[in-house]
Amino acid sequence: MPYKRFFDMIRNFYCLFFLLALSLSASARDYHVDARNSTKGDGSKANPFQTIQQAANIMVKGDVCYIHEGTYRETIQPKNSGTKSKPIVFKAWAQDKVIISATEAVTGWEKHEGNIYKKTGVSMDLAERNNVYWNHQKMQIARWPNDTDNDEYTLDAAYIDLDKSTWSMSYISNQDIPAIDWTGGIIHYLGAHSGCSWERTITGFDQALGRISFETLPDKWPFGKTHSPQRFENGHRGIFYLMNKLEALDAPNEWYYDAAQKTLYFYPPKGLQPDQAQVEVSARQQVVDLRKDYIVLEGLNFFGGMVTINGNHNKMTSCMVKHGAERLITNLKGAAVADAAVQIMKGEGNVIEKCVLENGSVNGILLAKNAVRNRVENCIIQHFNTIGIHASLINSHGPENKFFKNSVYGSARDGVKVSGDNSEFAYNHVQKSLISGADGGLFYVTGNSVPRNIELHHNWFHDAYGAKHAGKKATGIYLDNNSAGYIVHHNVVWDIEWGGLRFNWNAVENEIYNNTFWNVGPAEESLIGSWVPKRNEVRTNVKDNKLYNNICDVRPWWLSGDGSKYKVDEKEYSGPEADNEFDYNVQYETVPFHTDIKNKFMPLKDSPMINQGKKIKGINHKGYKGSAPDLGAYEYGGDYWVPGVDWTPTGFAWTPSTDYLKIGDDFKPLPEKYKQAN
Repeated sequence: MPYKRFFDMIRNFYCLFFLLALSLSASARDYHVDARNSTKGDGSKANPFQTIQQAANIMVKGDVCYIHEGTYRETIQPKNSGTKSKPIVFKAWAQDKVIISATEAVTGWEKHEGNIYKKTGVSMDLAERNNVYWNHQKMQIARWPNDTDNDEYTLDAAYIDLDKSTWSMSYISNQDIPAIDWTGGIIHYLGAHSGCSWERTITGFDQALGRISFETLPDKWPFGKTHSPQRFENGHRGIFYLMNKLEALDAPNEWYYDAAQKTLYFYPPKGLQPDQAQVEVSARQQVVDLRKDYIVLEGLNFFGGMVTINGNHNKMTSCMVKHGAERLITNLKGAAVADAAVQIMKGEGNVIEKCVLENGSVNGILLAKNAVRNRVENCIIQHFNTIGIHASLINSHGPENKFFKNSVYGSARDGVKVSGDNSEFAYNHVQKSLISGADGGLFYVTGNSVPRNIELHHNWFHDAYGAKHAGKKATGIYLDNNSAGYIVHHNVVWDIEWGGLRFNWNAVENEIYNNTFWNVGPAEESLIGSWVPKRNEVRTNVKDNKLYNNICDVRPWWLSGDGSKYKVDEKEYSGPEADNEFDYNVQYETVPFHTDIKNKFMPLKDSPMINQGKKIKGINHKGYKGSAPDLGAYEYGGDYWVPGVDWTPTGFAWTPSTDYLKIGDDFKPLPEKYKQAN
């Protein structure tokens, strides 16, 4: 081979290698975004983009978008995917506070009358998702009766009349309803059963009768005889409030939007004028729309809209979402909505970690049925489901999802729902649910009598006391209609109004091991309750469940029936006719464990719980101290596990509420007879 040809080949090889290296290095770039830039910019640090989407449109694998201080009123929608080794990253620059908002600011108000101001030319096109915010706090749509305590959970509602002909499936009555034309407004109703609220457009108002009319409710669940005026329970047929009329705008924090005139009316808080603070209105449903893979969101704050994921292996870390899913449920035909502050609708391998999700009328985080093998870990999720439907702080339907070390607090109805096959819920701290609803639980699921293999372990569940109108139906762990295949072990359930554990209908093949139940209702309340009515004239039956090594205070063990005279109590758990395996479960007249905050629930020295348990493979057959496993959730001399987050949130755009940290120094109330053994 001639030398010249040889050297040409070598030169071409190195040129090709050099160009390839350049292309590889060029494929991973840093972009900067700063909304304060007066030009669109080129993405450099010296001349940053104005919007995040400018970067999102061109970023490829390995690229990083640094977002500088400011509020970005847009939705992040990446156009490309990253890879496992080279994800696409959107993160806050240094310690900058970055807010991605689904709202638009409203300024230039004029006086309407009294303390009410108005602004014309305002576009609010999100219907039931329209909201108004004052300094990032949600305001109240104009209503009667007024929300006097600014607490959505308390409802501040009126009772409907009880007399015959004052209520039906298409109207309710109350003689105190103000004499204005409520037609076109909205009624919010929560029935006497208090399991699920609904809202309907008002079609008419008869002032003489005090009657509000609406489209006839369907004669099926959730309406029918369960969540409608037909149901008489707790001394009433339901409570309600009316909203969305200008004439009802008469109190601070209230607003009304005239869509035809594009005019917003607002009664600011504290006697102030609107322009003395930041007033914002909903403009977009989402702050993030991830339909790609391997995208990272880090150190960002999201406001007024949902983070939606329809991709794989995306990661959201050290972020905060405030008021992510706020909406009405007007004319909803069912009992649930998919909206959530963070929702994974489809995809696998997504991770949500060390995030704060705070405030929302519906779900905190939702994993839909096509969300598979995702993980939610070390997150604070609090103050959701203010509207009182079937929504939860954590709501997961997809298979093989994992939830570890989360702290969740505050829901009108249920705390957590995990129903996807082969899922795991562990080391979480769940509290303060059923605030304004009933017939639910801190952990609540339904099923179809097919085992799901869902493991629920090493969690704390406490503080579930329903409101006066709701009745005393707030449960700890509630395996409702036909739930099957839940492995429930090493949990602590305390300060509950209506029993620690509940099965209904054909709940089968659940395993309940080594749990501590304490102060789960009054002394006459059973630890376990079951509702076993006839369905299609066939008696349902809770059977083939295993319960070992559980402890509680002194009370009936099990109460089963159908709400009438039918009862099967002892047959559920004792004697030759027992339907379930029930052994090594013990009740104590004195508290056999520590109640101080540093080692709460750990067995006392010489506790009667020690060495009294049955060995169960995969549950407690290894690692126990002494001759046998202990009863209850903790092993004397073993690890003292504390569920919930292990970090303190700092550096976010808003200071999170500390409600998630509540534990209680003692039981509420601790009966006089229950004293520590030493």
